[in-house]
Parts: sequence; structure tokens; C-alpha cells
Amino acid sequence: MGRQKRMKFARQICLSILPVMVFCIGLKSNAYADGKFVALGTSSKSGVYYPVGQGICGLINSGRNVHLVRCLPYATGGSIYNIQALQSGELDVAITRADLAYLAATGQGVFKATGAVPGLRILASLYDNPVGVIVHKDSNIQNITDVLGTRINIGNVGSGKRDFSDLLFEVMGWQYSDFESVGEMSTSKMGKAFCAGDTDVLIQAMGIPAKFYDNIINNCDGRFVPISSDVITKLKQKAPFLEATTIPGGMYDSNPNDVSTIGTKAVLVTMDRLPENTVYQISASIYSHIKQLREKHASLKTATIELMANMGIYVPFHQGAVQYFKDNGISFRQVGGS
Repeated sequence: MGRQKRMKFARQICLSILPVMVFCIGLKSNAYADGKFVALGTSSKSGVYYPVGQGICGLINSGRNVHLVRCLPYATGGSIYNIQALQSGELDVAITRADLAYLAATGQGVFKATGAVPGLRILASLYDNPVGVIVHKDSNIQNITDVLGTRINIGNVGSGKRDFSDLLFEVMGWQYSDFESVGEMSTSKMGKAFCAGDTDVLIQAMGIPAKFYDNIINNCDGRFVPISSDVITKLKQKAPFLEATTIPGGMYDSNPNDVSTIGTKAVLVTMDRLPENTVYQISASIYSHIKQLREKHASLKTATIELMANMGIYVPFHQGAVQYFKDNGISFRQVGGS
């Protein structure tokens, strides 16, 4: 929902409730200009961004009677879409990948054609976002290099999984013609196709554990396959912000041992146009309630202030976050002179 549409919606609500017209007048003149209503972009409802975004909005809204900032979470197309929506003004805050944030800020990779987004700013680093390559449990595929000739889903355009898939195809020299079929389905649709036996391989990138993975692995007999060290090296040479990581063994019965893969951090981002006081209050809502944040989703269980302010930070922090850090003696990774 764009900013103008949200303003119109809010005004319609206000005009229908006569007893609070005084409040409404203030809303119409000041709320959006002051960043009091914040639209937070997540991903599809079956992904991890969505419940994490709901949790963050919940922390912000718990103090809205004091700081007057209200957060509204929205399901979206994913990481790349979120950055584009921030730039256009459709969103105010969003979750994306740390490497994509850097590429957007510098106008590289998938953002080369549209140009840099110089006003992109970080609020917090959230959690690890490993890539999961999933096949059917009884499949003969044992490694990422075995997927040629299969029915593979590379994800919808605008999603983080699609960006990784494109990178993988590039470094491996794969063509679409090397596969029986190449799907471009979103998270929810590709899950249904896999469970119906219509897809052999899924490429996904989300925090673990996740409801999507639980369903695919436990209910549809899925299995993670590893990305070999030589492929990880190739990927890192092309995208140095990706890091080798693992999907812990034993988390799912079909994978008793650790699964080697690659991933990046999920980060909360905004634009420098969002008012400094609004970002200060958002930062306070998140960083001063770390225990409550960890309880919002299992992917956040290892979150700490130190990690959130220093890991996966490749673009500058918003000045509102910087001021919060300074006021509270929090060390943070300085990028671009912030």
C-alpha cells in the first residue's frame, strides 16, 4: 500500500468516527509528515521475514502511546522488492539481505540497471539467512552439482532466493536449457508444487527454523542437500558478502548431519528521509527489548545488541539509530562515515 493510499485510508477511518475528529485533524496534518505511521515490508506469509516483521512491529506498537509511532507490517514480494518499495516510498522500513542492501546502495549486481539507492540506511542486523537447496528424500541428488536435468524452482523475480539462484546459475555456467523445467514460483506456490511432486528441486533463502521448511521437510519428505566447498568458493569470489554457514544436523530427521551451505544476514533497513526521531524510537523499541525480540521468532533466539549493531553491516546506519547508540553507549560498525 503506497503512502498516498495509506493517508487516504487513515483519513476515511477518521472521517467516519466523529468523536475523535480532534485526533484526526492532527493525523491528517502531522502523522505522515512526522513518520508516525511506519509501513514495514516483510515477505510472503509463509516466509520468516513476515513473522519477524510482525514481531518488530509488535515491539514498536507496545510503546506507541508514549512515542506515538505505529508500525504496520505488510506481506511483500521479498528482499529486492522491499528495497525498491523503500526507494519509491511505498514502504518506510523493510527486511532484506545484507548483501542486497550493499548492492542497492552502490548500484551493483541486480541494481546496476536501475542505479544506486544512496539513501538506504540500516537499523539492525537480525539473524542468519542460510540458503536451503531442497530435494525429495528419496532423490538421487546428493549435492548441488547433481541438480542438472531436473525440474527446479529458482524463485519469483524480486525475491532473495531468485537473486541467489541467478548467481548460482552464473557461477556454475548453467542455462535454463540444462533443466527439464525452470520454475519461477513464490515461496507458497513452490511449496505446494514440491509437495504435489511437480517440482524436484527448490532453492530458498530464509532463517532457520521456519514454518516453510518444517512443512517441506516433515510433511512432504524433503531433504537439504549441501553446497560443496568449491562451489561456495566460486560464489564468494563473485559475492564476497556471502558467508559459508551450515544448516544444523539433527534439526530435521532427514538431515542428521550438518549441511554445508552459504548465506548472509537478514537486516532491517530504511531510507534517510525517515525522520530521525522516528528512527530513534524504533531503535529504542528494538534494542532496549532484546529479550522480548528473541521471543518473537526462533530465528532471533541468538540476537544480541553487539551482533545487531556490528555484523552484516555494509551500508550506513540511519542517523536516528546512530544517536540512539551514542546516547546508550553502544558500539556499532561505522560504514561510510556514519
